[in-house]
Amino acid sequence: MKTSKFFISALFCLTLMTSCSSDDDNPIPINPEELITDVTLTFTNTANSADTVVLYSDAPDGQDGASSESVTGSFTSGATYALTLEILNTSETPADDVLNDDIIPEADEHFITYAVNGLNLTMTRDANDIDGPNGSKLGVNTTWSVGAASTGNLQIVLTHEPTSTDDSDGFGTVTGGSEDLIITFNNVEIQ
Repeated sequence: MKTSKFFISALFCLTLMTSCSSDDDNPIPINPEELITDVTLTFTNTANSADTVVLYSDAPDGQDGASSESVTGSFTSGATYALTLEILNTSETPADDVLNDDIIPEADEHFITYAVNGLNLTMTRDANDIDGPNGSKLGVNTTWSVGAASTGNLQIVLTHEPTSTDDSDGFGTVTGGSEDLIITFNNVEIQ
């Protein structure tokens, strides 16, 4: 009888130890949101490389802190522009290229949307744009067509781990996820 109780107790302890084992050997990777301090959108006229429009945002403490935005230049009505995007963390030395080191390698977890208000601008995601989540293009390589003279604002939003994405209208729409950045540039002009 004692042998039987000892055997049952030993079996119970073994079962308990096995069921309580940790998965420390396979921890879930932590993928923190990137610290983004500087965002630059440089639009270059595809027919005249001297014609550029630069939208710049400086957020020294990251996107949850204070920021300042500037707009240099104006779009030319009837022209077409290619966008070059730069996203940096300048709190590190040298600066961390967040776009090329973090966002593009994890393109399936990010999606960039754009919006305009009051501006006669349309845009398309280029065929060579990076593949993003859900079969959508990420929104890094884009072409912008400029309509009639107008003044308004342009917004860029980078969403991390969206639930769904749609790039069928170029600007893009997204549901779910969290916003790594949302920046609105005011007083953008088309002349």
